[in-house]
Parts: sequence; C-alpha cells; structure tokens
Amino acid sequence: MGILDSDTVIVDAILTKLGRNKLRQGQPLGITQYSFGDTGVDYTLYNPDHPSGSDSYGSAITSLPMLEAVPDDDVFLRSQLYGTGERGIQNYGFIDLPDGKVRTINHIPGGISSTGITLSPKAYLAGQQTNDANFKFTILDHRGLVANIGGQTITGNAFNSSKIDKKSANGTSLTLNAQDGQIRSSVSRTVLIELVDGGAAPAQVTVTVQPNIDATSGDFGGKTS
Repeated sequence: MGILDSDTVIVDAILTKLGRNKLRQGQPLGITQYSFGDTGVDYTLYNPDHPSGSDSYGSAITSLPMLEAVPDDDVFLRSQLYGTGERGIQNYGFIDLPDGKVRTINHIPGGISSTGITLSPKAYLAGQQTNDANFKFTILDHRGLVANIGGQTITGNAFNSSKIDKKSANGTSLTLNAQDGQIRSSVSRTVLIELVDGGAAPAQVTVTVQPNIDATSGDFGGKTS
C-alpha cells in the first residue's frame, strides 16, 4: 500500500482479486455497483477550536495523504459509506451493535478457558428495524479462536500458526471464544458484519482476546505432570 499525492486530483482504479480472476478466464467483469469508503481518515483530527475559524475545523482531515487502492476490500473498505435516495437519516441503512463495537474475550482465572462473547447485530432500513435480517460475519484472523455462526461451529488454526486464518459464515448472531490454552499474548481481532441481502452499511467490531495460558504449567494449555 502506498500514498497518493493529495495536492492532485487522482482517480486510482484497480481490479479486485475477483476481477483479475474473471479477466484471466476471459469473462466479462460485469460491474454493476460501486462503493465509497473512508479508510485512512482520522476524524479525531476535527478541531472546533481551530484559530482560523469554522472553515478550518476539518483542515487537518482534508490534508491527510490519500491511500492508493488495494484489491482486498476487507482491508481497504472496512468503513463503507452508504445511503439511499436523498441525504437524510430516514433513508440511511445501517447495522447496529447494541453491546458495542469494542468487546473483550476474558480469561477465566485459574484455568485455560475463556469467557466467550456473542455479537447480535440489528439492521435498520429506512429508519425501521428489520427483524428477519441475515448477516455475513467475517473474522479476519481466526487463529486460536472458535466461533458458532448459524449453528455451525468453526474452529480456527492454532494461535501460533504462520498462516492468517480468515473465516466467513452467515447467520443472525455470532458466538466467539478463544480455544482453551491457545492464546499466548493479548491480541486484537476484527469481525466485519454485512447484511447478506445488502442495503445497509457494514459494521466492524474490534475484539480483544486475553491470554488464557495455564499459569501452573510450563506450556500453553498443557498440564504439569
């Protein structure tokens, strides 16, 4: 990933992995939709106390360097901008996480187990909650974790595996926990949540996973002899 010159208007268009695969097979790209995102924008730089007045409140934001496009939407379009019809909250589709977008899987003291979490998103379309919403949950790095989505148990690779383990499945909720005795150090994992049928901006949850090694053992998840 590189940085583009923010002083020049640049349209940086690239094919995604799916697009390149279609091109390789001689298939038409079939582009029917597009999406905007604000990955790389730090809104904490907004300064209502700027000495130059209201016209400069967002100057630090608009001066940020632009990231060049990358073909992986899990990396580049984590924060999609979405709206339908005229600008207005009544037309805005979004996914809400009632329990928050920052969660923690805590270690249970005295053992190698952890306390799992459940993500139960709600979808709102045109200002109304959709009760029968089906979601796609994507765990960007599933190493050392175990999940249950739609009645399907998904176990990730070992925590110390060198290969990032990305997993996706559809359902109405996600239960996520650490595998017993697997987590060697505190790590952060990201879960992307999308509406299967579209129509709402995706959501992102950051999950901190605490170490769950057995303090009485010389190994991770092992037992003393």
